[in-house]
Order: sequence, then C-alpha cells, then structure tokens
Amino acid sequence: MNKTTLLFAAARFASAVGRLCLGPFLPLLTEAFHFPDSAKPALLSSYSSGYILTQIIGGYLADQYGFAIVTSISVGLSAFILFYISSAAFTVVQWTSAFFILGILAGPLFPAGSAAISTCVPPTKRAASAAIIDASASAGTTVASLSPLIAVSIGWRFVYQATAVCLCFVAVAAWNLHDKIQRQSASAESRELLNDSKSEKVPTAALLHPASLCTYLCHFVDNFTKYSINSWASTMLFSKHGASLEMIGLILGCQEAVGVVSKVLVGVWFSSVKASFRMRGLNSAVAFLIQGLALGSCFLAKHPKHAAVCMIVSSSAAGAHSVGFRPIYFEASAKHAGAISGVGNTIASFASVLGPLVIGSSFDENSGNWWSVAMWMFVANILGAFFAISITFFGGKQSPSKRKE
Repeated sequence: MNKTTLLFAAARFASAVGRLCLGPFLPLLTEAFHFPDSAKPALLSSYSSGYILTQIIGGYLADQYGFAIVTSISVGLSAFILFYISSAAFTVVQWTSAFFILGILAGPLFPAGSAAISTCVPPTKRAASAAIIDASASAGTTVASLSPLIAVSIGWRFVYQATAVCLCFVAVAAWNLHDKIQRQSASAESRELLNDSKSEKVPTAALLHPASLCTYLCHFVDNFTKYSINSWASTMLFSKHGASLEMIGLILGCQEAVGVVSKVLVGVWFSSVKASFRMRGLNSAVAFLIQGLALGSCFLAKHPKHAAVCMIVSSSAAGAHSVGFRPIYFEASAKHAGAISGVGNTIASFASVLGPLVIGSSFDENSGNWWSVAMWMFVANILGAFFAISITFFGGKQSPSKRKE
C-alpha cells in the first residue's frame, strides 16, 4: 500500500466516523437535548446539504493545486467542527448548523481521492487502491455503527473528540506529503472513455459520456440507499423491534464489518483482472439486485435477527461497487479525475439529502409500519441495476486499466 492510498484510507475512515455517528447517536441525543421529531430529518440531512456545495470546486482545486494540500485543509478544519460539536452544541439548530458546515469542509475529500489515485497509483493497481480507500470509509461506518456501545461506557462526546484528534494527525500528514510529492502525469497507457486527457480544460465529452452519466446515477442510488439505512436503521430496530442500544450497535457494526471485508477481497481479486467498463457495469448491476431484495426484506422482517441478516447480505453485496461503477470516475479521463468525480459526487450527494428526508416523511414512526420504506429500498435498487446495466452498453469492451505489452 503506497502513501497516497494510506493517506486517503485514513482520511476517509476518520471522516466517516465523524459524520455517521449522528444516526446511531440520535436516540441518545434526543434524550439529552430534547430534539423534536419534526427537526430530525433536517438534522440528518444537514451534512449532505453542505457536502453538495464543494464537490466540484474541490475536485477542480485538487486537479490544479494538488490533492494533498486540499485534503489537509479539508480534514484539518473538519476537526475543529467536531471539537465544537462535542463541547459547545446544545440545541438542534446548533447541531444542524455544525453538520452543515462540516459537510462543506468535507466536500473536496472524495474528488481529491480520485485525483490522487489517477495520478499516483499505477493503472493496474487503481481498482485495488479504490477498494481499500472505500473499505476504509466503510470501516469508519462500522466504528460509527458501534458508537452506541462506546457511548454507553464513556460517553458520546469522547467519540467526537477522539475522531477530531485523528483528523488533526491526518491533516498534518497530508501537509507533509504535499511538500514531498510531485504530481505524476496520468499514464498514457491507460484506456479512457475518450482520449482527451491531455487537454488543459475539463473534458466535457467525458463528463457527458453516456457511461459517465449512468455512473452518476448508480452513485445516486447507492448514496440514497446508504444514507437512508444509516439514518433510519437504528430507529427501525429500536421502535419496531424494541432492540437495545447494545444490540443496535452490534447489528450495525456487523453489517458494516462484512462490507469492509467484501470490498477488500473483491478489490484484491480485481487488481489482477483486466476489468472492462462492461464488466464493471455488470458487477454493480448484480450487487444492486441483491441489495434491493435484501433491504426490502429487512424493513419487513418480524425479528431483529432477521433484519440483521438482511442488512449483512446487502452490505456484502455493496462491496462490489468499489470495483463496479466507482473506478469509472478516475478511468474516464485520468487527468481530470478530480473534476469529473466532483460533478458525479455532487449529483450523488443530492441523494444523501433526499434519502433521510424521503424515508422520514414516508412513514409514521409510531405506527410501526415500515412497508413504504421497504418499497423505497427495493425500487431504488432496481433502478440502480438498470443504470448499471446501461454502463455495459455504453462503456464498451475496452479495459480501462489495460496496459500495452
């Protein structure tokens, strides 16, 4: 694992912990600060609302001035927000505002990661690098899912404070890396959707290529599913099944841990396979189908253990996306991977806002009827499978990481 991959693995891990503890902590925070039910959907979507605003500019800055310095500033300022949350935020307005700002600061991290992979990782190892970084983000989600267990013993404030300290270390490491690293030009041997990576301008043709558009939509569905689950799964387990905080943390932690293992194993396997755009689309299509069936069953389950099994199956299948549609971001046009992934992640981030809001408004928590949520999960992932299949038609047979002999 090279330094670039290690840096972004650490950054994505800590960032995921910082932002995703909110859902699992929501029952505790509601009890401590008396958050009204009507304000919860806005609170859960506040991070993503800010995150949308800095994706494109963050990708552009990473391409132009270097991913390391953009990452250092992003995670360093995020640490200060987490310190504020853990010590000085007491009302729902303060929490909502803080997570909105946190989203703005964290926005450049994803496109900066794509820029880093496209310029500093050999073409044959990019899928594995992306899988490791994506798995690290899921590992952070695992820790966030287990955070109620930690909160029971040492308090929820400690989780945010420890995460802020970790982000400070990452910021320093990224700044030091910026002083040492020299940006490498994208390999001319890699295959792209369009051979325009030498252009000094953002390749509009690659941005609007049908395979790129389908990739954005796949990412949209993936975010809709992921953020809906993260925001409402703990509430479903608590209100519908009467699960304890310890059981909720264990269930959410297990399903995320399985996802981490899935991403790493699949990523390592794909690093030695010449995957075409067509194979990437098929890979994600199968994953979406499995997710749709599993999550639809999860919210209709009669027992928390049955719901847990369904969530684990879905998380395992989602691991395939890190070597499915996601690598297309830095394979479409390597020189401008930051800008392209910034556009795609901006589109996908709307789903991060819509997911918690749509799910929260589609059912009555007190009624115990989660049928509408199950249908949302099923239909959304069926659409994701359709978009992924479309990549197989528009992307072509060429291997994006194929090297000339």
